[in-house]
Amino acid sequence: MAGTFLYFAYGSNLLAERLLLNNPTAQFIHTARLDDYRLTFDAPRDTKTMLWAGAPATIRSCPGSSVWGVIWQLDMADSDNLDSQETFYQRRTVTVTTPDGATHTCRTYELDGEYDISHSPSPQYKDVIVRGAKQSGLPQAYISQLEAVEDNGYDGELKVYNRLIRQLENQHQ
Repeated sequence: MAGTFLYFAYGSNLLAERLLLNNPTAQFIHTARLDDYRLTFDAPRDTKTMLWAGAPATIRSCPGSSVWGVIWQLDMADSDNLDSQETFYQRRTVTVTTPDGATHTCRTYELDGEYDISHSPSPQYKDVIVRGAKQSGLPQAYISQLEAVEDNGYDGELKVYNRLIRQLENQHQ
């Protein structure tokens, strides 16, 4: 549709409430799989100073692997919002496949650069990703892989996480 774009989310933006914080036009389209990529957690700098106090999720080329995520449709009006939310990432164009075999060309983001040191996400960031995977109906085997990711044990305050949890709790009241 003119004036919109498709976005493939695989990290915290799997959770609708997270994406909608800064991108109010986002609409869920479908779950999808990105083939020949793997999900990893990398960090361009000290993770303690990052928004989620841990390594952010990214995709890396890996033949034979796949990453599950969500296709969102957003108005072009949210394009700059999404770009600025993904500060450390480079915009990429990828082709993803839905469970029914349809393919879609989408925008996604990949962390800029390769990093020698493997990092872990904070428990809070991992929780948002897992919640989003469950909310979106990603395959249970993939959700289990996400749940098995080792976190960094961070137990400090994270404003973005607390805001999301309050929002989720309010929806269930």
